[in-house]
Amino acid sequence: MRDKGTVVLAALLIGLGTYLLLSELGIGLPGWQSVWPAIPLVGGLALLISHVTDPNSDPERVFFGTAATLVGIAFLFVTVGPFTFESLGTWWPVFALIAGVAFLAQWAAASFQDWDALFLGFVALCVGGVALAIAFQLLGPNTREVLPRLWPVILILAGLIALLRGLISRRSS
Repeated sequence: MRDKGTVVLAALLIGLGTYLLLSELGIGLPGWQSVWPAIPLVGGLALLISHVTDPNSDPERVFFGTAATLVGIAFLFVTVGPFTFESLGTWWPVFALIAGVAFLAQWAAASFQDWDALFLGFVALCVGGVALAIAFQLLGPNTREVLPRLWPVILILAGLIALLRGLISRRSS
């Protein structure tokens, strides 16, 4: 086959059409409101598989594949699993963590040379981790009152990261 994208699109259309046909015929399948997260999940897996089969492909494909797969899984936990859409008010930092993991996957796919992806992955993981800690008061009962007073730490971290990036880029030149 010449165009893998066409094959993936065809497979998605066949799968979606089969599901909708069986639903129309009254065969007991989970409702669309439960299974729609399978679309980003399958699309993400297709992107990851296409990168594995063509290692010369753009590492950004790994970012989008990882992000779509993990977002699909997260929403399956909402539509099928133990969480609800209302619980996303507490669990939203998971999406920042997903972005962090996806950026780190892109960094790895770029042979650990894409420093921007590493930087963004680190930032997203930190933001997601701190946001989860705040949401679940893991740093103590007064977390929401104390953390806003510590905002200068962000400036210190940004300076340290800028220094590290400068040292790394100077060494690689």
